[in-house]
Amino acid sequence: MTGNRANPWSVRDFHDGDTERVVQLYEDTRHLVDSTPLNLVDLVMSLRSLEPAMVAMVNEAIVGFIVASTRGDQATITAMRIDPQWRGRGIGSELLRAVEDRLLHVGVRRIDALLGAGQVGEEALVNRGFKATKGLTLYSKDEPLTPSAVGILEAWGGELIDEMSWSLIAGMTEVKGLIEERIVRPIQQVDLARVFGLQVPSTVMLFGPPGTGKTSFARAVAGRLGWPFVELLSSKLASTSNGLATELGRALSELSQLDHVVAFIDEFDEISANRQAQPGSQAVVNELLKAIPPFRSQPGRLLVCATNFIDRIDPAIIRPGRFDLVVPIGPPDSQARVAMWTSVVARTLAGNIDIEELARVTRGFTPADLFLAAERASFSGFNRTTDLQTPVQLETDDFLAAISITRRSLSDEDLAAFDEQANSHQRL
Repeated sequence: MTGNRANPWSVRDFHDGDTERVVQLYEDTRHLVDSTPLNLVDLVMSLRSLEPAMVAMVNEAIVGFIVASTRGDQATITAMRIDPQWRGRGIGSELLRAVEDRLLHVGVRRIDALLGAGQVGEEALVNRGFKATKGLTLYSKDEPLTPSAVGILEAWGGELIDEMSWSLIAGMTEVKGLIEERIVRPIQQVDLARVFGLQVPSTVMLFGPPGTGKTSFARAVAGRLGWPFVELLSSKLASTSNGLATELGRALSELSQLDHVVAFIDEFDEISANRQAQPGSQAVVNELLKAIPPFRSQPGRLLVCATNFIDRIDPAIIRPGRFDLVVPIGPPDSQARVAMWTSVVARTLAGNIDIEELARVTRGFTPADLFLAAERASFSGFNRTTDLQTPVQLETDDFLAAISITRRSLSDEDLAAFDEQANSHQRL
């Protein structure tokens, strides 16, 4: 079953006992469908077959369902309905994600859905990366994984990231533009990049203070490319009987069998420390020196590593030829903070907020600091509303009060040190 604490609904596999409620929901929503509806007999037969079907639940009530049919390595979404009261809450996207996962495991490489404009599910299909055929209402999506690839990804804890993750990174316009220009575009247009003699990046190092969003950027790049994302945790690799060095080499070797993958290693300095300063890192550094060239030798693979302390990494690892780009990810500048506060305020019950003032007094805040302050302000408004039993709008002073009790992660000295590191280490 899928779901989280932020949503009152969850998604699970269809059970035989769900048939009556699914049929009733199907009948109740006929008026929302522009195209010719599926015959009820066909719907019931599809539900009772071995074809994938999922339902969305709120408590014990079914508020949505999806049914697919398969034909070799192709599948079609034959029916999808959501209770009108629960539309626009992400249920359709989650139903699609869940049924896609089932279809991937049986070898489906392409999924089609025929919908009318404005019909239930259209927004969810777009959110999940389906593309409409021009002049028709046929939505299609080519899945990036084969069954063997699914097995490799599951073994290493991989996942598919929604393309929307890129747009959800508020602010940070300069960094996003840099990553789009230097990483995403050359990879997406590899033939054109080669015509101009560009080195298409296959290894990228992100560095900067804690909490600046390095992991979020790595995940968002995977979503932007439509490639699976695998985070290799050093603690998990080290806990195996093979040891960290051998297991890391094995992970990169197996992931290199995939057509496309973004492999991510956080806190990279902990496993690749300068061998002169920490002789104990010798085995892992040597393994990385051997494993990185084969991984990057074929297109379709991107290794992204992140560190808070780039000075601690062994220089043999980070030199040109092993890492194509070294990208500083610093705290949000004034423009980025304005964008972040604008996004935060838009999601809460707020009056006329002085966004410029909030951005000014949060210099040195990381995104994590800023979102913590916003959460504290929202909690204050929530408490006043429950006490007074009437909605209370947040004001600028509420946010300023929350900011005043939120300690910024970066001092002026930290900011100066980062600027110095950015000047000496970045390679763009």
